[in-house]
Amino acid sequence: ARLPGATYKGLLGDCFLIRIVDGGRQSTILIDCGILLGSPDATARMAAIAADIVKETGGTLDLLVVTHEHWDHISGFAQAREVFLGNPATGTPPKLKIAQMWMAWTEDLADPDARALHARFDKTGTALALLAERMAADRAAGAASPFAAAPAAATLGLEKFLGPVSDDPHGDPALLGAGGGKRLTGRAIFEALKTVSVATRYLSPGAVLPTPTATALRAYVLGPPRNHKRLFKDLPTKAEHGSLYLDRGGYNAALMLDAVSGASPDDIARHSPFSRRYTALHAADVETARDAGPDAPEAARLRAWLRARYFDSHSPCRFGDDAPPKHDCAKDLVCGARQNNRRIDGDWLAAAGPLALKLDADTNNTSLVLAFELPDASIMLFAADAQVGNWESWHDQDYSVDGGAVTAAELLARTRFYKVGHHGSHNATLTALGLELMTHDDLVAAISTDFELGRQQGTKGWNMPNERVKAALLRQSKGRLIRSDRDRASDEDVTGFATDPNFADRLRETPLYIEYRVFG
Repeated sequence: ARLPGATYKGLLGDCFLIRIVDGGRQSTILIDCGILLGSPDATARMAAIAADIVKETGGTLDLLVVTHEHWDHISGFAQAREVFLGNPATGTPPKLKIAQMWMAWTEDLADPDARALHARFDKTGTALALLAERMAADRAAGAASPFAAAPAAATLGLEKFLGPVSDDPHGDPALLGAGGGKRLTGRAIFEALKTVSVATRYLSPGAVLPTPTATALRAYVLGPPRNHKRLFKDLPTKAEHGSLYLDRGGYNAALMLDAVSGASPDDIARHSPFSRRYTALHAADVETARDAGPDAPEAARLRAWLRARYFDSHSPCRFGDDAPPKHDCAKDLVCGARQNNRRIDGDWLAAAGPLALKLDADTNNTSLVLAFELPDASIMLFAADAQVGNWESWHDQDYSVDGGAVTAAELLARTRFYKVGHHGSHNATLTALGLELMTHDDLVAAISTDFELGRQQGTKGWNMPNERVKAALLRQSKGRLIRSDRDRASDEDVTGFATDPNFADRLRETPLYIEYRVFG
């Protein structure tokens, strides 16, 4: 048997095609298919990749593995929907038949733990994605709103991972949930994939099963964990922080969801941490208040006073009604002071940043992690975007094989191909419980990334790969590092390592993908 694996190039996202060639038979496994939202020419690039997948598979995919619900892992299923999903409106079937699909237990809506997790993620994710859209729209329109005034990086690029929000009830059914309305496109893609796959299996940690291929590989399910402590741990213990969700100080998320969805002030006030007596005045009432004389009701005078000092563009005359004859408020430093900095309408939006980071990390930790055993008992490890808690959980259980038990440490020691977690980010490759245990003489590490695009994201840019992680991977693999954003011949990071003829013979690069023959 031969196992060539193709890493599609130039994606800040994951898309891996494994071919199992045994005699005259070929079986295929596709693991994810996505690209970061906002990537240049994303739709055209994913269409080209999808066309290549159809060609390489002959139109039938034996196994599709969808690891988790981040746009950079699943966007291709929508961007090349005619290949993967077909067109339900016209009755056109997909060009690619999916014989079986594997997902994590977190996507099994018959599982009560999965349903609870979805409810937890959905409200927060929808609020944040809608917030990002509202902020961008208000800025573009020049609107004077807290959304327009909020920091541009409040959600730290979260929507690039979650994908766009669809609010067109007459839009593509493949991208909308039942009943239309605002739904995260990623969730709708998952639901659509379930309808076109001939069979779907939901996998839990500790399971060991054969792949549905002509030449079966033994697959070990390492993650995601069912233990909530592990599931929501994205950083090492010394830097651990409390969860930031709707059930733990999460009224900010509820406020965000109400505010961006056009809820009434009374609805928004329900989620306020303050007593109703302190929420009697709404901004709209103050902003439209008329001037009120001394005989006006107290409430009217209060609204007028607040409007003059917080909503009017400039502060009121410091002399009141007794200004000197030649006084000009517009030229007075006190009277002419702009008042925007006195308002705190958008300050509560600062909660979006930590909330977004936590949701992003926790979604990563729901990644389906698989170890495929090759005919010589070596391992291909696909870690998706698993972070600390997911990695640690692999060691919580043994894996039953032929009446015996296999440990995660043993699987890591046999790993000869490692798909690097989360594009090489700082907290997605564990050291002592991960990389240091990968002692196979022929270890190859593959990073799916676009470093230059990553540097353009967020406020400070993303280092993907992280320099420390990259150095450790190079050291552990003895320079056998594959990057989807670089041709190996021009990669200065590997020039200091001795050339491995066996590795070089197994590597083939084309404009579209990098193929590495892992076995045979």
